[in-house]
Amino acid sequence: MRTLILILSLTSWVNPLAFSQSATEVHGLIIPRDNDGMYVRNKEGQVEVNWTSKTKVALVVGTRLLSGLKGDRLTYKIHSSKEVVTFLVPKGPVAGIKDTPGGKQLERTLKEAREEKWLSERGLKLCFNQKPGKEQLGTKDDPRFIGTWDPTTKPRTLSINGAKYEISMKKGGKAKALLYNLLTVKDCKPFINKATVLGRRKGDVFIADEIHVQPIGDQVALDDPKLPRYLFIGDSISGNYDKGLRAALAGKFNLHHPPTNCGPTAHGAKNIVNWLGAYDQPDRHWDVISFNHGHWDSKNDKASYQANLEKVIAELEKTKAKLIWVTTCPVPNGFDKAGALDANGKAPGRTAGVMQKYLNPWALEVMKKHPEISICDQWQFVKDNAGGLYTDWWAGKNVHFSREPADALGKFLGQHVAKVMAGEMP
Repeated sequence: MRTLILILSLTSWVNPLAFSQSATEVHGLIIPRDNDGMYVRNKEGQVEVNWTSKTKVALVVGTRLLSGLKGDRLTYKIHSSKEVVTFLVPKGPVAGIKDTPGGKQLERTLKEAREEKWLSERGLKLCFNQKPGKEQLGTKDDPRFIGTWDPTTKPRTLSINGAKYEISMKKGGKAKALLYNLLTVKDCKPFINKATVLGRRKGDVFIADEIHVQPIGDQVALDDPKLPRYLFIGDSISGNYDKGLRAALAGKFNLHHPPTNCGPTAHGAKNIVNWLGAYDQPDRHWDVISFNHGHWDSKNDKASYQANLEKVIAELEKTKAKLIWVTTCPVPNGFDKAGALDANGKAPGRTAGVMQKYLNPWALEVMKKHPEISICDQWQFVKDNAGGLYTDWWAGKNVHFSREPADALGKFLGQHVAKVMAGEMP
């Protein structure tokens, strides 16, 4: 029966037009096929992918996680989850390649290398148990920096022709690295990984030259099968109230958050299919989903914001879950007051009152078109308690919450979720 369900669900998702005739890259959630390939599901549909004996597989790792490389093991903590995945690392030298686009970027990188003995980790590729074929600083003809990577030094280094260069993110920001020779096509396991596939189209099939695998965790690994499944989508504010929400719903729900900061509506529209996972498969459904996008859209315009919300909702509704829109929490009074929209109709950014004047009313206009979506008004909750729990917060200049104020937000949402599940709210 499980096989039949899988076949039927794949049939409904497969779309040969999900990638163009000239496509060289597809990405999405890995869905099982057979021993010679996989399906990759994204918002356009589902793409059939074939691999060959020459297909290379790389693990995608945020460079901050490279600190988890100890001996022959790399620990990979899944974002917004307690789940940790361990990868075996082959012994031997590690060839490091830093890609640069060339041009002015190459000139800037060469200057930093010569004057500071430093290279940014952006564009880093690591080939384990492999010596570099050659070592070089980037040139106009070949803008790659190639050397031997050493993870045992603090900070980590890239040795090029006898010279050591610190390779890190010391000037701030985030970067991802590609780790080769850790995985094979057998590690392209369904449901628990998403992938970017580089290659070429052949008929209705995509032939993989490279597969870049990013673990997203097993959504059912820690679930109690007797409890309903709840997904909460949001930005860093959802990370603030995570603890309080989980405490409020402990023993009542299996709680999940996408393995990322969900950011603006544009990010949501692009990634919602991946976040929802294989909800059409047994034990991977969603009973309740709450969602919010707002703070990252504080410089957006009404039309774009609402259009992205509609795209997100269209995918959420396919799950048949009970849906909850969470209003965006305020910006405190320590910020400048929100002014008028600019000449292009864009909101004034992170300013006091911007959610009340613009983002929340825009969102509620959309929700009125979808009366099946319940509203959890966190904005009003923070406002109603301005003279008590949130007094200091309102006077400050930090949109984030911590300790009791954060936990209270989670408890407030948890109570709403429980009522929705019980059928006490529309």
